[in-house]
Amino acid sequence: MTIIAILIAFALCHFIRELGRFRQNRWLPGWIDLANDSLGKLPAWPGVTGFLLLIAVPLAALLLVNQLLINLLGNTGAFLLALAVLIYTFGPRDLDTDVAAVVDEEDEGLRAEKLEKLLGRPVPGDRDECRAAAVESVFEEALRRWFGIIFWFAVLGVAGAFVYRLVDWLVSGDYPLSEEQKSLFKRMQEIMDWPAAQLMTLSLAIATDFDSVYQAWRKYHDEQGHGLFEGDNGFLLAAATNVVMTGHAARDGYADQLDGPMIGLQQAMDLTWRMLGVWMTVLAILLLVGVIV
Repeated sequence: MTIIAILIAFALCHFIRELGRFRQNRWLPGWIDLANDSLGKLPAWPGVTGFLLLIAVPLAALLLVNQLLINLLGNTGAFLLALAVLIYTFGPRDLDTDVAAVVDEEDEGLRAEKLEKLLGRPVPGDRDECRAAAVESVFEEALRRWFGIIFWFAVLGVAGAFVYRLVDWLVSGDYPLSEEQKSLFKRMQEIMDWPAAQLMTLSLAIATDFDSVYQAWRKYHDEQGHGLFEGDNGFLLAAATNVVMTGHAARDGYADQLDGPMIGLQQAMDLTWRMLGVWMTVLAILLLVGVIV
């Protein structure tokens, strides 16, 4: 059911773009305000208590709905909810659509505006720096929009996908949270990102040049001066940037045919699709051997 749900969700999101309009989290500010008002006097609410309950209550509601659907429709109910949760948590927008909007834009001014929106910061003036920033942005967004969701859905089902997206909302949004709560949510996001980012790096190595990716991965950790399980997930961005900037992506398969002023953005998106192919292949193998269902 896992890989089938993921494939169907991707197909629906790709062919029915209007589904993106349903990825709204308008309920979240109301829930945080309600929790602060009604539960704010609990011991350690600005810290670990609030951190846990802000996640646990919506998660409990989701699991209750899941159980009700299983009681009513059996496995079909669970599958339909999994499909709905995947469509809801992918995003907030379709990454390929955002990238295509930048690449296909002919007006340089509008292209710069769209690229700045994708990067989340001003577009660098230097050509190589801009290219590297575009690659990093695509991979970082791919992690948060797709791969993180897929990984935690495969591991924990709808609960994993929902919690991953909920934590991302709480970290990236402007909500009335204490500094300690924000710090805890940020740390949880880093922990949840880490295994998905490692597997993305491995799939990038499989899809392109293994030695180039490994050398960039190792160099990043050596330069940062920390162990494998410490620090952020910059190793993924370093490996992706190295593959594109050194030309390994351009000498690999379909990427040979890419051209235009936004070549780095195009190559990064192409690599993302191939990495998804690697992930789907691995999930299919795990399904065949009975590791996942």
